[in-house]
Amino acid sequence: MNLDNTFKNFLKTVMDVLIPAVDDLPGAGGLDLISELQRMSDQHNKFTGIIDHAVKYIFSNIPADHDQSSHKMIEVTIRALEQDNPELFGLFIEIIYLAYYSDPRVHLRIGWKTGPLQPEGHPMPPWDESILETVRKREPLWVKA
Repeated sequence: MNLDNTFKNFLKTVMDVLIPAVDDLPGAGGLDLISELQRMSDQHNKFTGIIDHAVKYIFSNIPADHDQSSHKMIEVTIRALEQDNPELFGLFIEIIYLAYYSDPRVHLRIGWKTGPLQPEGHPMPPWDESILETVRKREPLWVKA
């Protein structure tokens, strides 16, 4: 993700249009999820370049005589993105929703239990080393060089 500050601020506005504030919880842009979007974009090929392309599409398709922070204009342009490039739109929405619903503040707001499932989750039996006995007896599948 290679967005400068102008595009990052614009992205936050777009995210607030997609997932607006609810009561005391800011919208997706207000939660400052840019670093999480960056991480996901860097670590998952599926999302590489998605934010850059979507934000640049939305930004460049708002007419010059309109306010680029206008939620109404951004909404119209997002709908155009959905029509013109449904695959890009789908991945853009997916990465934003993943980042949003991964945030502990959202978990708290919607009542999701946050944190590791263990040790408070289902009890796990102790590891049984004998499970690997058969595999250890097999000859290697590779040739020693």
